[in-house]
Amino acid sequence: MATSNGEDDQESWEEPEFVPRCLFSYLTTCIIQDFLGWKNEFRLVEYILRNAQNLQTMTIKCESEPLKIERKLSQFPKASATCQLSVFENI
Repeated sequence: MATSNGEDDQESWEEPEFVPRCLFSYLTTCIIQDFLGWKNEFRLVEYILRNAQNLQTMTIKCESEPLKIERKLSQFPKASATCQLSVFENI
């Protein structure tokens, strides 16, 4: 994933042409820290949820508005029927 120093750069991540095997087959836990709610971040989370077939837990640690973020993320399709999504505000 390309890093971003500001909201102007938030569109820098592009979905890969092929899903990496490690994501598709082996990823079981994903923790994303310092989530700011940028479009780019939502796109990345959506990509992981849509493609990680063995994902059991995804934890997002955000800067603010965890309930709003969790509602939006909960609408994304999940490849794993057992995935538990949790969103917490950074303390």
